[in-house]
Amino acid sequence: FKPSVSLKKKTTKVNATTRSDEVQDKLKEITGTLNEKWDDTEEKPAAVALAVCGLVALVAADGVLHNIDGLPLIPNLLELVGIVVSGFFIYQNLLFKPDRQAFKEKLSKTFDDVL
Repeated sequence: FKPSVSLKKKTTKVNATTRSDEVQDKLKEITGTLNEKWDDTEEKPAAVALAVCGLVALVAADGVLHNIDGLPLIPNLLELVGIVVSGFFIYQNLLFKPDRQAFKEKLSKTFDDVL
């Protein structure tokens, strides 16, 4: 005797094109904003030089951090500092509702100023 069990599969269709369209629209909006900002820039060579200097600084910082990572105890100390700073940030900005609201408003204002 072999019992038979029938399981019906419930199929759900996911509309991935909607999400893809949202991403495409957001990407077009960001690209348009960047093009507007670039067109409004009067000193394009200075902007390019600033971007190149930023890239060089990023590579230099990566090299310094890679060398510091090889020293004994320093990575652990830096990790501890990161945990403490993260905890302090959470306590100051995210733990209580009024602080969260103020942080959200400040973040929105900064985001609007940048874009």
